[in-house]
Amino acid sequence: MSEQPDERSNSVPEATDSYPSTSRRRVLQAAAAAGGVAGFSGLGLAQDTQSFELGGESSGWVGRSPSAIEGETNPTLQLQEGTTYEITWENVDGAPHNIAILDSEGTELEATEIITEEGATQTLEFEATSEMAEYYCAVHPASMRGTLEIGGGGGANGGGTEGAQPFFQPGTEVGVQTIAEGMTAPTDFAVADEDQSRYFVTDQTGQVRVVTDDGLREEPFLDVSDRMVELGTFQGDYADPNQGYDERGLLGLDFHPEFADNGRVFVHYSAPPNDETPQGWSHVEVVSEFQATDDLSQVDPESEQVLMEFQKPQYNHDGGPMAFGPDGYLYVPMGDGGGANDNMEGHVDDWYDQNGGGNGQDVSENLLGSVLRIDVDAEGGDRPYGIPDDNPLADSENALPEHYAWGFRNPFGISFDSDGRLFVADAGQNLFEEANIVESGGNYGWNVKEGTHCFSTENPGDPPEDCPDTAPNEPPYDGQELQDPIVEYPHIYQGEVVGIVIVGGHVYEADQVEGLQGKYIFGDWTADPKRQSPQGRIFAAAEPSGGMGQTGGNQTEGVSPDAAGAPENATEDTQNESIGGNETGGGTNETAGGNGIEDEGFDNETNATAGDGAAGAGGDGQEQVVPRDELWEMEELQIAGTEDGSFPYFVRMFGQDSDGNVYVLANQRGVPEGDTGVVMQIVPPGEGDSLSMPDGAAGGNETDAGGNQTAGMNETDGGNATVGNESDGNVTGNETTGNATGNESDGNATDDA
Repeated sequence: MSEQPDERSNSVPEATDSYPSTSRRRVLQAAAAAGGVAGFSGLGLAQDTQSFELGGESSGWVGRSPSAIEGETNPTLQLQEGTTYEITWENVDGAPHNIAILDSEGTELEATEIITEEGATQTLEFEATSEMAEYYCAVHPASMRGTLEIGGGGGANGGGTEGAQPFFQPGTEVGVQTIAEGMTAPTDFAVADEDQSRYFVTDQTGQVRVVTDDGLREEPFLDVSDRMVELGTFQGDYADPNQGYDERGLLGLDFHPEFADNGRVFVHYSAPPNDETPQGWSHVEVVSEFQATDDLSQVDPESEQVLMEFQKPQYNHDGGPMAFGPDGYLYVPMGDGGGANDNMEGHVDDWYDQNGGGNGQDVSENLLGSVLRIDVDAEGGDRPYGIPDDNPLADSENALPEHYAWGFRNPFGISFDSDGRLFVADAGQNLFEEANIVESGGNYGWNVKEGTHCFSTENPGDPPEDCPDTAPNEPPYDGQELQDPIVEYPHIYQGEVVGIVIVGGHVYEADQVEGLQGKYIFGDWTADPKRQSPQGRIFAAAEPSGGMGQTGGNQTEGVSPDAAGAPENATEDTQNESIGGNETGGGTNETAGGNGIEDEGFDNETNATAGDGAAGAGGDGQEQVVPRDELWEMEELQIAGTEDGSFPYFVRMFGQDSDGNVYVLANQRGVPEGDTGVVMQIVPPGEGDSLSMPDGAAGGNETDAGGNQTAGMNETDGGNATVGNESDGNVTGNETTGNATGNESDGNATDDA
């Protein structure tokens, strides 16, 4: 085999760090052509070099030639060792793609450059060897992935390993009981501090609905649809104008802690571009206050006071729910601006030169990629809100004072437990999902890291082994450590899809369901990365006995104002043991890991070493894909009322009532249409509903005994195509682009893609 592949391309522009938008995301249905397995034995080909032809788009490779693979998604290709082959493929959708060949460990043996021009073709010529196992696209490694069989045998593991342990072990059995239905896509759940027995649920389409013991009230508590974007209609250069999938809408709701006395209501929604929106950008994320009527039965829609505006270059990564903390301040999570990699238009430069862009790491030019903290009971200068005196950057001359914590891609799901701990999930891109305990002044790594692993904007499916564990030792960072999560899981484990977008939840603090007390309940939107089939998953994570804080190391106790953003890292056990969890093993979405490298101090890099097979799935001999002994103990809840314990819905969000019960917000459509939206309470297994897959739902992938979905059909745009994959913009205080202050705008679009 030659050291470099023989690559030939037609009409191929040079690869760029900033990928253009996908022109369309059409999902091709697989045809049943010879079981999707193609080889050349018996085909009568006489030429020395034998050929395959594929179409490449984000939803998967589609076979074209020979006829045995025509129309099949991610077909299995049979090769003979020592024979020379050509794979010629066409870029069907104009998204960034390449083709690479992997061995069974996920190491790239051959690879082409990434191309982005719709209609361009590329040819990879190679000699088949026994070590070849899979082919994939490095930008879309979960969806564009197929098996290579050498000599008709099974030298592949892209279709899952028979008998392998699932990543999440089966856990507590629970039931789910519907308390409200008939919505489109519920996005948040809130309970006011009042004497009435009612819950409030936001629908993505713009309504705040009231839920009582009698179910869903017909009359909305508030309707902001008249000031929202039109869902499914897009502006800007990123979204496919023909797509139905949309992350915008009415996304968050919370009540002032003294709502019963003052009637103040706070919402987060997506508004159309305004006079401040730079040309070519998508929309505006808005945080507003409304006033309820005297009897608190409805909200006066004319009472709106806009508090914050975030100009968004792309339609996605819009954050979601907000939360009042036990300190009385409002915590507002916001995504990095959107698109992919945090390096497209509107994503400013940061300190990490190896990766372009960096709203997640920036704290000086905009408020994107952060959790913000504001005082809604005060005003400050040109802002319609105050800045808490103990915000970590309140006195910094080099940063925006609204920042509470940063380094997020799309913080999706926020909650406080009764101990005052702040939990925030962060949607990943290509390889990993994560949830964190967030502390003042914490830096949670994006886009230097994805979870505990290094991240690469140039090759997100195959990131480097080494990256920084600390920010620069200069203001406003002052050498702060990058914090690791308490929960992390891969998109793919042993050839099976685990999930594609984490949905943050709550610590279960009721006593109704045995086995859940004190566990963090969270989920994944769907295990179908094509985003068509409702295959949601509900998980739980338990803090290890003795407690670990954030991860047992790397805990941020806070940032002193004098440090201008540098967390005080003097916590117990700040040695940052990585246990090999900081590298992905090439294209298998697994980390090579397990050798227990210790990174002591603040200036070390995240390292990874060749794996030693340390029980990554909780069983002997399984790969160590995440540093499990530094994470909380994870399990998948088993849903009573279904045949296999699965959850036949898209998980949209979670909620919690004043008694500590946890609710699942879900629907059975991957786009904001229809009336399948439900709110379900987690109850003991004997008290739940019977559930079934909706008629006509896209079947997607086969499910193994552990609930994992078979890989190879799925994924979207840079990884996570769902709740929060990319977007960008500048924010706050009713202004745009940049320094989030008050009701003004400098009018300049940030364009550092």
